[in-house]
Amino acid sequence: MRRERLIFNRLVIGMTMCMGTAGGFAQSSSDCQGAILLCGDFFSEESSSFSTGAFADYTGACNGGAEFPSVWYQFTVQEPGMLQFVLSPNVWEDDYDWALFDITTGGCAGLGSFLSPEVGCNSYGSLAGSGPTGISTALGGTGVSNGPGDINGPAFNADLPVVAGSTYALVVMNWTQSPNGYTLDFSGSTASIYDGEAPGIADVEVDCALTTFTVTLTEPVLVTTLAAGDFTLVEAGGWTGGFASVVALAPVGGLSGQILLTPSTPIPQSGNYVLSFTPGSVAGGVEDACSNLGSGDFSMYLEVLTPPVGWEVLEAPRCTGEEGVLLADGGGAQPEGTAYNYSWSWTGPSGVAEGVGEGPAWVPDEDGLYTVTVTTNPPCFTATGSYAVVTEECNLRIPNVITPYNGDALNAAFRIPGLELYPGASLTIFDRWGSEVFSHPDFGASAGWSPPTSGSPGAASEGTYYFTLAIPLAPGVTLQVEDVTGVRPVTPEGGWAYLSGSIALLR
Repeated sequence: MRRERLIFNRLVIGMTMCMGTAGGFAQSSSDCQGAILLCGDFFSEESSSFSTGAFADYTGACNGGAEFPSVWYQFTVQEPGMLQFVLSPNVWEDDYDWALFDITTGGCAGLGSFLSPEVGCNSYGSLAGSGPTGISTALGGTGVSNGPGDINGPAFNADLPVVAGSTYALVVMNWTQSPNGYTLDFSGSTASIYDGEAPGIADVEVDCALTTFTVTLTEPVLVTTLAAGDFTLVEAGGWTGGFASVVALAPVGGLSGQILLTPSTPIPQSGNYVLSFTPGSVAGGVEDACSNLGSGDFSMYLEVLTPPVGWEVLEAPRCTGEEGVLLADGGGAQPEGTAYNYSWSWTGPSGVAEGVGEGPAWVPDEDGLYTVTVTTNPPCFTATGSYAVVTEECNLRIPNVITPYNGDALNAAFRIPGLELYPGASLTIFDRWGSEVFSHPDFGASAGWSPPTSGSPGAASEGTYYFTLAIPLAPGVTLQVEDVTGVRPVTPEGGWAYLSGSIALLR
């Protein structure tokens, strides 16, 4: 179905352009890179160009490749079919020549080569009066290249088959250098050559921190109409957010097919989100060169990653023969709801860090500095923490005499140095008749057994007292115990080492 014919006017001097350009700002429509984008079947050029632009573009075999005062046009085929156009001078005596190139692959830079092949050219005519030219089998057109001059006619080429998605550049040259202008009429084509489709969202790439949205559009849009308010982000649960800024990426000729959006507020949670064009946005909407406004949306899943927690170097002493476990949490806990990867390294006497393994925990086999790198999965945020592992001789020194009532503060309580390294070690003290006088479930963390002052309730009398001690100990670990009899090894039974002995309480 043919669309309604639209009329666009352009004056080289003194009139605002109603159409976008395909090239850079520094180039005029007299250069291929600055070509006027055709957005309708009919185009009126009221004042012809007297310029060849900033570049000497190749203009086709029938023109000898030379460029006369010119205007370039560009269009992309939307629906396939046969291409026709009629170039009609406003004054019959004026002579306009033209050439058509398929620039789908090579763009303007490929003119004159196989990358952007010439598909039509006509320079037929004379100073005596040339009349219309163009592509139209119905108007007597034959061949694909006619001219120059009054030989090798006719004034029209044969209809040209075109396919959807192909982009063409048309150059019209003012051979007689007339100021009177001309019209272009494509309405005889069965193909559709101008864009009536709304720009849409083809793809969205979001960085792992969810701070930038790189949006690829289905076609380039006008940079001048872009605004942050043109886009809205909606979460499936109902949360709605906007964007603080929009940046056009690699714009050409005031058009860009890719933009960068920065959210105005953090993304609240992981979930399904939809990016869409904001209805009635402040800038009038995202607009392509043919005034089509952006439409549609793009669905995606966004995952909110919580950064892991790091820590400075922590001392990690261990007893000889003890198998310690290092956890990748620095004694706290990593945040929940985010998956992490863990990588451990060891720095020994050489001072060179070596990778040793992965996982949320590590069992060190040598002294040194163990560093774990915690990274979100997928990788985005990273934190590190370290443990300084030092092996010590952890002998338990068990005294056999205490003197709580002799008037000084020395040796006033029963303590076991070294027991603080064994959390959960329980102690019970009995008198000579077997009655319990004291107990503690974690004696290494206590202030020890300090009997009340003589004469106070619960005061202990002089004499011998007995204790039992249960120490949690990993299988295979040997505990060195030093008491009045000397140093002896103690091995665990079922995860516990059991000790017993006597204490003399003296005044």
